[in-house]
Amino acid sequence: MKVRILPSFIAKLQFVLEKIAEDKKSAAHTFRREILRECYSLSDFPYRCRRSIHYNDDNIRDLIFKGWTVIYKIQDDEIKVFALTKYEDYKDESDQ
Repeated sequence: MKVRILPSFIAKLQFVLEKIAEDKKSAAHTFRREILRECYSLSDFPYRCRRSIHYNDDNIRDLIFKGWTVIYKIQDDEIKVFALTKYEDYKDESDQ
């Protein structure tokens, strides 16, 4: 199954990485590498994560990573990673 990272996720990730880099650039690089590795690992077993608390759809899932929630949708033979959230109320503004 193919994993596709959508622009909505990339934009939020970039914002988060900039904030982390203000304190420590190497931590931002590590965070980016690890979170993307987790996202791409979804191709092996996409239903391993819990059903999303933000949607009433079994195909939309929440991957928890270091306190952050990566929201993705399983659709046909593709996994669309479309949102990244932590603590704040998530509003669907994605292009999922």
